[in-house]
Amino acid sequence: MTKVGIIDYRAGNIRSIINAFDYIGCDTVLVTDEAGLSEVSHVILPGVGAFAFCMDRLQASGLIPALEHWAFVAQKPLLGICVGMQLMAAMSRELGQHNGLNWLGGKVLPLGEGGVRVPHVGWNDVCFTEQFGGFAPGASADFYFDHSFAFFAPDKGQVVGECEHGVRFSAIVRRANVVAAQFHPEKSQDAGLKFLEGFVGMSS
Repeated sequence: MTKVGIIDYRAGNIRSIINAFDYIGCDTVLVTDEAGLSEVSHVILPGVGAFAFCMDRLQASGLIPALEHWAFVAQKPLLGICVGMQLMAAMSRELGQHNGLNWLGGKVLPLGEGGVRVPHVGWNDVCFTEQFGGFAPGASADFYFDHSFAFFAPDKGQVVGECEHGVRFSAIVRRANVVAAQFHPEKSQDAGLKFLEGFVGMSS
């Protein structure tokens, strides 16, 4: 059975993620230190709140070097969700300008162009531009979003899915074994479970 590690740095919505993986038959464990990574095959980096707050909490956890080794040396599967995705950008302009992990490059910029309502909350179509799990290129599916800032121009990763809310933004970005999603798959019912199954199907 796949065991999924969820990074617990006190800045993520963890309970619903645990429930979603339990539904698709995966064990989960909360990871708070480097030793915890040795118990798992896949890792989730969640994130809820402002970019700077989440970045500060992740830095305080001391886990960044271990996660970078996991992702880019061991090359094992890692999924960033919502602000967990945004942390992988080079920078964010949320409440000032802040440096990110720069794993995927790109920028996190505000939504709101074209008079659309912000935050972008609720269901919206994601169009897959590349294959991911059971989603073929050209496929679309509804996922649940809750954000005011979005990921643009990832120059170290490949856009796998796009969404539109006033502007088109990167809803899914992938760099080999590292995947990042702006939406909440754990709150996206059947499409979200299918997406998580695609992630679980990735191997190092």
